[in-house]
Amino acid sequence: MRNLKRFLSTAILGLGLTSFNASSAFINFNDYTASGFANQAISGTATSSADGSTLTLEGNLWVSISELFNITADSTLYFTMEAAGVAAEWYGIGLEDDNSITASTIFQLGGTESTSANQISTYTYGDGAVDFVIDVGSSFTGVFDRLLFILDADNVSGASVSFSNVEICNDTVNCESLSSPSVSVSAPGALGLFTLSCIALAVRRKRFIA
Repeated sequence: MRNLKRFLSTAILGLGLTSFNASSAFINFNDYTASGFANQAISGTATSSADGSTLTLEGNLWVSISELFNITADSTLYFTMEAAGVAAEWYGIGLEDDNSITASTIFQLGGTESTSANQISTYTYGDGAVDFVIDVGSSFTGVFDRLLFILDADNVSGASVSFSNVEICNDTVNCESLSSPSVSVSAPGALGLFTLSCIALAVRRKRFIA
């Protein structure tokens, strides 16, 4: 009976994690509280946009949101990052299972300072909004209860960074980042094609895949 109870508990936990990951979607930051992490919330604020799609950090702080994240070998992290204000020492994102810093589960996205976190990007202040696709499962796996966002600016003031459209996907079927709505429109004429080309050039931005 004891073994049966243990089996059922494990199965329920597995189903819960599977259910969470099966319904992958962009994180709505209005559903969470961004809490200071590992005594690194030195100064500043963390605010979410009205629609919940964006988390903006200002000042010098590390924050995390609490949720169960089951990272498998197939897990991919999608998001858009944009720095503003002044250049920070470094920008980062990662996962944790306690309130201590684990360099091996953190990704440094750019900045002027080199750290022991996973180095995956050379994002520099002035790059604007950049789309990131990170193959998290190739770096680590496991169950984590915090998603971490980093704006490290010990020696400067006025730094800011925004993280938008954040999503962790364990497959390509249930992944909002990979879906595009089907829209039916009339075929444009020559002038319409020229206008669309100009718009495409205007909104084109960098994309970083790791």
